[in-house]
Amino acid sequence: MLKSALDGNIDLRNSAIDIAITEKQITAALGAYDVFFLAGVTASKAVTPQRGSQLTFNVGQQQLSGNFGFERKLESGGTINFTVTTTRSSTLQPLNIQNAAAGVRSLNAYLISPSLTLTHPLLRNAGVRVNRADIDRARIARTQMEANQLQMAQTAIHDIILAYWDVLFAARDLENKRRSAATTSEQHRRVKAEVAAGRKSQLDLDTIYQSLVARENEVVLAENTLLDRSLTLRQFMGQEFSDRKVLGVLPQTDPQALAPREIDLEAEIKKAFQANPQLRSLEIGIASRRIDELVAANARLPILDFRFQFAPQGRSIDQIANVETGIPAKRASWPEAFSNFFTATDVAKVNFNTGPFADFNISGSLNFNFDIQGRTPKANHERVILEIRKAEYNLQKSQQQISIAVIRSVNAMRTASARLTITGEAVRLAESNLRAEEARFRVGRSTSYDVLFRQDELALAQFNALSAQIDFLRATVELQTLTGQLLRPTASS
Repeated sequence: MLKSALDGNIDLRNSAIDIAITEKQITAALGAYDVFFLAGVTASKAVTPQRGSQLTFNVGQQQLSGNFGFERKLESGGTINFTVTTTRSSTLQPLNIQNAAAGVRSLNAYLISPSLTLTHPLLRNAGVRVNRADIDRARIARTQMEANQLQMAQTAIHDIILAYWDVLFAARDLENKRRSAATTSEQHRRVKAEVAAGRKSQLDLDTIYQSLVARENEVVLAENTLLDRSLTLRQFMGQEFSDRKVLGVLPQTDPQALAPREIDLEAEIKKAFQANPQLRSLEIGIASRRIDELVAANARLPILDFRFQFAPQGRSIDQIANVETGIPAKRASWPEAFSNFFTATDVAKVNFNTGPFADFNISGSLNFNFDIQGRTPKANHERVILEIRKAEYNLQKSQQQISIAVIRSVNAMRTASARLTITGEAVRLAESNLRAEEARFRVGRSTSYDVLFRQDELALAQFNALSAQIDFLRATVELQTLTGQLLRPTASS
């Protein structure tokens, strides 16, 4: 019955979807640290003819550039980027920088330039805990959804079990009332026969008949009560009522199979503090706010960002022949550009650095920004601290309420346990008294009124015994709910 109810519970289905959504949120938060592939292509053409007495170094230029690389955000707050840029340019260079009309020549150049760039905050936004705050929030949100789902499932089970015990009470009460009515009916039959034989008066028969009518009326009312409790149980189970031929429920659990146990109050309160879904939800909320407090505290720091870049390059540029020095002409090429990236030599042999990475660019920078008044980050930080304090007070209040509820539930179980013994003995004595009274009635030593009185005593004892059994079961469910054990029952419970 419980499995059927949980499988069809729409709220639990929605909570399962909420948990799946938080799983995707965790994946999305982790995605901030994915490796990104970057690429681009740029083409340009510029024509700049000489004007007036301008010194002209080129009158036109064409350039085709492409780049690709990888970038990843660091958990500590920085970003690392590796990019390779290749460029081919063609420049129309005047033979005479003062007179472009004297002629121009085309100068081709090939460039290969990898660069490694590291940017990193040193104060604000620095640190693994700050930068993984979104991931931690997403994981806490998932834990929160799981706690909500557990509380929702436990509430559903709690309501269903209590409704089931109500059905059980109504069914057993109906059995007792039917048994009482059957006993009275049998007595009415015997007295009717004795009245016909002249051994009993009509008054005795009327007295028993009046009691029989009252008991049959109680049976009808008990049947209606059972139907009402059954409808409530089916409603909690999420069942449909259209086209359903049977509306009542016949419980199969035997309320006699009860095992009262000694209860350690302090241990039950500790269990409630550790496993109660409501307290767990409040604790998770405090943990989430502590992450907010960490981020808000970090936001009060000044901004001090560091940037470092190292970009070696290999270049190959057309070599124009020089008769005076004997330097021959040579066309630039990609292989030579790649070779110069490592050896960096040229025909003129005038480079001051001809070793590996002879041609490079290295740079570093620090940027500082400080909010002198700092009112916004300070207010946000103090607000989060107050929210944490309020959440802690709410947790303490809930712990007090849970403690009181546990004490009441434990006391209700102890009271019900004592009543089980007392009412069980009362039923045994009432049954014995009824048998004795019926025996005396058969030999004429008792009246119909005395027998009916004993029957009423037995009915009341049975009702009290059944009430004690159901109260014990209800108190057990309440305690299991408070301690978070309802969905994880143990052998002792």
